[in-house]
Amino acid sequence: MDGLLRGILGILIGAGLYSEVYPLIQNSLLKVGNYGKLTIPGMLGVNHWLVIVPMVIGCGALLVWLDRKGL
Repeated sequence: MDGLLRGILGILIGAGLYSEVYPLIQNSLLKVGNYGKLTIPGMLGVNHWLVIVPMVIGCGALLVWLDRKGL
């Protein structure tokens, strides 16, 4: 229970610090790396289904493998 209370206290302190610093970093640090809307199909220049189907197959294969390993 002691660890839980320390975790909650850390979350509250972190949220408070972020809310105080936010106005200072809003127009500088938070703009770094803002590339707009990026998608994997958009970056590859392919139809979205050419990304979705292999991802579904890969996730399914991973789940089957994990199940067989007993993890």
